[in-house]
Amino acid sequence: MRRLVTLRAAAAIGAVALIASCTARSQDIHPAIPPTNGDIPPSITTAPSSQIPSLTRMQPGLPAAISLVTSDKHHFLALPSGRIEPAGEHNGSGQMLPPSGAFWVDGPRTWVRVAGGHVEFGQGRTVVWRSRGTYNIATADALWSDAYSPAGAAFQIGRRGPLYVAPSGGAERRVALGEWADGWTRSGTLLTLAKEADGFAMRLRAADGSLVRTLATGLTTKEIDARTDVGNNVLYLAHGTIWRTDGHTVGAMASLSSLGFTSQPSLYGIGGGLVEVLGPDWHDVILRRDGSVFAEPTPPPTTGYAAFGVNLANGSGTTVAYEIVNESSWRATVYLLREGETKGTPVLRVPHANPCDSPFSWHGSWLLYRSLNGSSYAIPSDGTRPLRLPPRINGERVSSARWA
Repeated sequence: MRRLVTLRAAAAIGAVALIASCTARSQDIHPAIPPTNGDIPPSITTAPSSQIPSLTRMQPGLPAAISLVTSDKHHFLALPSGRIEPAGEHNGSGQMLPPSGAFWVDGPRTWVRVAGGHVEFGQGRTVVWRSRGTYNIATADALWSDAYSPAGAAFQIGRRGPLYVAPSGGAERRVALGEWADGWTRSGTLLTLAKEADGFAMRLRAADGSLVRTLATGLTTKEIDARTDVGNNVLYLAHGTIWRTDGHTVGAMASLSSLGFTSQPSLYGIGGGLVEVLGPDWHDVILRRDGSVFAEPTPPPTTGYAAFGVNLANGSGTTVAYEIVNESSWRATVYLLREGETKGTPVLRVPHANPCDSPFSWHGSWLLYRSLNGSSYAIPSDGTRPLRLPPRINGERVSSARWA
């Protein structure tokens, strides 16, 4: 969905301060500074700058190649052997743009547009669904919500207008007024929301638009904004309880009071089948998909620090990466948290943090950490030494890094 009026609860992770600080510092390019150890045990100290080869090589040992892009849009590969090789040129930014007049929707490379009064969903340059009827709208700006998946298509015209739903390849039909499409579940049902007299209602509809079940009524804005996806399930809050649904069945996971929450938290799927429950006071509980507690990391002080709560689990759900940023020095410490722990093990300290977006990416048991101004590190989770990627190649600053 493109124009959902609620906002993700960002205040819990200090997002306002982070965005402002990152914007202010993003134009200030600092010379590369090697990471410092602090109190990290010697077995996992980072390599001093004298051990970082120049330009064409880095320390060997990566588990897989890492794609590097410079500020001049030149592409390179950092190979496990330590070699840095050109990866060929790519046109533009590497991100495909939707056709003229189209908007991206919540789906893999899927867009929506209005053409001749017909609502069209497409992928790449191909229209994958087209409404049978025509509507008195000129552009997709008139659509208040929209959603597409292999199961079907859904769109709503106007904020209080009708919701239309169609099964895959089928014709749409009007199913409700003032109800908007939030997204399709993995099992092929449509999650919808509607504003009612006593609050919001959350419903599941089949691909033909028929009502499967009402999940909850009387919800607050914060409650409907707290939902997240974990594996094949949608997790949501309703009246003090965390619930999960696979699109058909519904079950309670845990009560907020049993987890120690006294105020409304937010839910975040962090990968590996784990969900983070994060309160505005930084009370943080990480749950497994069955509702049992994986870990409860102890937060830093609520003033002077940022980025706590921006977590990412590895694919097996055994290790969670997070960072804490000291706002006075802008230094970040990266931690790895395991089952039952209240504090992660520090594995890296860097002088320039990257709180603008999620800085983490896993490849098996290795973590890629991207920090501000191009300094990136590959971190093995077994406690051995992190590998620093080159901050510059041929004099050009490395602006992005990802597993190839």
